[in-house]
Amino acid sequence: MGMSLYHSATGAQAPHCIHAIGIGKTGAYMVEALLRTGEIEDQLEDPRARFTGLAVDIGEQDMHELREYAAGLNGRLAERGIPTDRHQVRTVALDVPERGELMTSLNRWREFLKMEYPRYYWNPNYEPWLPSDTEMPKPGDSIPRAVAKAIYGHYYYGEDKRLEKELDDFVASINATRLPSIVLVFFSMAGGTGSGIVVDLARHLSNVKLGRRIPVVGVAAMPFSGDEEHAGGKAALFPTMNEIDCMLDDAKNQGVMAVWGDLYKNPFTGGFFALPQEHSWQRLGTYTRTGRPAIRDALRKGVTRKFIDDSFSRFIVQDYGRLLFKMLRPAGFTGAPHERNISGDRTWTVFDAAKFTHPGVEVLPGEPRSKWREVVGKWIDYIPRFSGLKEGFKTDYIEAHTVAPRELWNETLQKRLEAVLGEYLLEGEDGTLNTSLGEFFDELTAYSNIIIPGVAKTDFTAFYEARDAYDAVESWDEKLMMHAWLLDLGVMLSEQSIRFDGMAGECIWGCACWVVVPHDAIRGDAPASTDVSAVQQAHIAPMVRTVVKTP
Repeated sequence: MGMSLYHSATGAQAPHCIHAIGIGKTGAYMVEALLRTGEIEDQLEDPRARFTGLAVDIGEQDMHELREYAAGLNGRLAERGIPTDRHQVRTVALDVPERGELMTSLNRWREFLKMEYPRYYWNPNYEPWLPSDTEMPKPGDSIPRAVAKAIYGHYYYGEDKRLEKELDDFVASINATRLPSIVLVFFSMAGGTGSGIVVDLARHLSNVKLGRRIPVVGVAAMPFSGDEEHAGGKAALFPTMNEIDCMLDDAKNQGVMAVWGDLYKNPFTGGFFALPQEHSWQRLGTYTRTGRPAIRDALRKGVTRKFIDDSFSRFIVQDYGRLLFKMLRPAGFTGAPHERNISGDRTWTVFDAAKFTHPGVEVLPGEPRSKWREVVGKWIDYIPRFSGLKEGFKTDYIEAHTVAPRELWNETLQKRLEAVLGEYLLEGEDGTLNTSLGEFFDELTAYSNIIIPGVAKTDFTAFYEARDAYDAVESWDEKLMMHAWLLDLGVMLSEQSIRFDGMAGECIWGCACWVVVPHDAIRGDAPASTDVSAVQQAHIAPMVRTVVKTP
């Protein structure tokens, strides 16, 4: 076909191959959803295409369904006469090592980093960030981020280099693809395993294995009010969001690299999606009040998560990945270098799968259309309440892709949706809302996939809730276990540096480790940019005077 990712002149676009890495339970379920929806087989009909999937977790208790769907994919491909070697789906269940083995790996961490990055500063004060008496988690336990990071490194750097070999094979499969590729990395922002491992796995993927030639997109499920209590609870979300933000925000990322080098350059080269789940939890979580509470709650959570997983997975594989590619461009990614938007501190993109109907809840099949539309309209009005964004947030662009029964959605509901989303848009001609309408195969299901770029971490209501919870933790050791990204460098990013006034990153070894990022920016107290349009205007201000006027 002779097409690449970028065709600004013609608007033509090659199909894209979607590849995925899932970390932790949430990540594994999202890779499974890609296989479950059935579109991957359509993608693989093209002889140039490949699908590469990898799931990494500590323990194998959440891998079974993915393995079953991967085995079923082979059968479905064979039925359609598609060679089964066009896909590679693997699962890696990591055992919790013995404490002595893990401490041996941690003691050698400086050597590993020096081999990986020759310019790494050999810190003479280095010590393992985990205490020597750290209790190893048992099967089924929630794992703190600091421990998850250590276990990942043990299997990546250790003697058999199991995880490094898996990433090498993952990249080799992508390199065998003869179409443009996009890689998605799925994890939970709330859990310890996914958010603890992703900081190093994404770094190894983009900055070591793939280079920066293929877009790598981060996809993080946000916590919701029905979520389980994970290690560190709500407080652990604060350092997690700060670490991700210091990857995504160019200025903060430059501050980290100024001290620690290019190996810590933002690994999410294709952008970053935050998936709020509260709207769907509120809509789907009330579908039953019968049965044993524990079983009922597990079903409610499972239904919510499966809907989020399926909605996002169906969306990203539409039109062979072209829709995902187009969606990333307004956020400032996937454009040619001269087209790259500068988003400053507004580099998060919200993908809200907003569910409007659920059969048997509030309205029944066969009831008048007016009653169905009344219910749908009510849940459209709930979007601002459950999107996770604070009041007053504004951006310059929103997409809303609605699917609904042909006979249900009408102009009244469309205008109501546009009015609600308009609350987030800049006034007048500075804001753009792009909508589409499709028909869902279930005539009782209606929802919208709402994509909102230009979000800062401080626009999330969860950020300040997590900060308050973090501040309430008095134990230094407990706070350390909530960190991950820079622990091997001795840095607790969310703490204030003692030796460098006003800077972030206190050293866990009592030395002079820090990052060139103001601590008030980590705290969310520094003035944030007004909106993404203001960021871009400030960026191009020096060039405005070169604009040539015409009659």
